[in-house]
Parts: sequence; structure tokens; C-alpha cells
Amino acid sequence: MGKKICVVFPGIGYHTDKPLLYYSKKYMMAHGYEIVDVTYGKLSGHLPEEIQKVFDDGWNKAVDCLKDVDFSEAEDIVFLSKSIGTAISAKYAVEKGLKVRNIYFTPLEITMQYANSNGIAFHGTADPLVNTDELTRLCEAKNIPLYKYEGGNHSIETKDILWNIRTQEDIAEKYIDYLNF
Repeated sequence: MGKKICVVFPGIGYHTDKPLLYYSKKYMMAHGYEIVDVTYGKLSGHLPEEIQKVFDDGWNKAVDCLKDVDFSEAEDIVFLSKSIGTAISAKYAVEKGLKVRNIYFTPLEITMQYANSNGIAFHGTADPLVNTDELTRLCEAKNIPLYKYEGGNHSIETKDILWNIRTQEDIAEKYIDYLNF
């Protein structure tokens, strides 16, 4: 069996120790994937006002972070991404000509400029950074299944801890089904 790589593209304040990325990353590790964590350090700009500035800075840092990763012998590549990381990961796959399976956690509208149909997306309907109707339209145009969680914020969480736990389980079931091990 060939090499399997999982690259994790976090958000600005949503790192790999937060639930969406923590559990999905652990799942990938348990299934034999080499994990590559993209780190940005401090990004310039703020979301959503300076999205292009944040994206450009994150893009440059991700490219530098991944410069030594050899994808050529990988039998399977999965990108786990969150927020601004969804746009960076989608562009990276296109720019590098990689065949990637994408799991987009709370994608931004800019993500869909680069995304292809090989992925799934998760979104909280109370996300202040994204218009749910517009994201729905963009995902439909790209044939990307979009799973929406009523009342969930940009972390797909609410004040109800039990809702959050049940939602994490539902999200995990959906990406595990998508990955279809």
C-alpha cells in the first residue's frame, strides 16, 4: 500500500487542538496517514474586512510550509481545512495539480473560487463570516455537498454543550462516510 498524506490547514484562531480538526486529524492518523500541519504564525489582516490580505498572507506561509512535502508518491491525499484554511487548501490543490479529497470545515465564500467537486463542506447557519444562502449556492454550483447545522457559529458550536457533542458526532459520521475507508 502506498503513502497516504493528510494536510491540515487550520483557521486563524481555530488550531488543530479544537474539536473539528482534532478529531478528524486523529481519525486520519488512526488510518495510517502521514499528518502534515500547516502553520501560519500571525497572519496580517482581520476577517472578514481584510479577507484578501489574510488569504494572501496565509497562502504564502502555507506554500513555504509545504515546500518540502513530496506528494508525487502519495496514493491518497486528504486536505482537512477550517475557515481561511479552506480557501488556501483549495487553491493549493489547484495550483499544484494535486488530486485531493477535501473536507472543508466552515468554508468561506472565497474558497469556492478554487474548490473543485472533490470534497464535502460543513457550515453553521449562524456563522457571522458567511452568508448561508450564498455558500449554499456556491457549493451547489461546484457539486460539493454542504451540511448545515442550524444555529451553529463559525466553529459549528452553540451555547448548548450537548448539541455541540452530538453535532461533532454527526460531522464525524459524514466525513468518515465520505472518506469511505
